[in-house]
Amino acid sequence: MKSVNASFGETLRTFRVRAGIGLRRFADLVNVQASNLSAVEQGRRQPPAGADQLREWADALGLVEGSEDWAVFFDAARRRGELPADVRHLADRPLVPVLLRTIDNRQLDEEQIASLIRELKSADADGEADGDS
Repeated sequence: MKSVNASFGETLRTFRVRAGIGLRRFADLVNVQASNLSAVEQGRRQPPAGADQLREWADALGLVEGSEDWAVFFDAARRRGELPADVRHLADRPLVPVLLRTIDNRQLDEEQIASLIRELKSADADGEADGDS
């Protein structure tokens, strides 16, 4: 059978095993049939499309919102051509498409985008430090 999203399945299984949760137990925790969960892990079924269900799964795995693991989990669940479910709502913000078009028009490569992200995170951390004073 064709793989529809092996990356998410592998990511899910990695996090589940790391959390020490068996497949049947995890299926019970997130209220899905174990056979369906197995199919997701094997890439034969799509991951949940909704942010709420993905959040439920992430919470059951013990992932912390905003953490690198959280981002990896949601990024892996993303369908081609879509934003990850946890940030999909940002597409409605007027400047998000402008930001993406700017990145595209400037033809930024992955390292330049990573540098931009680091700069934004650094500015955020500096702002938090200033707010604590």
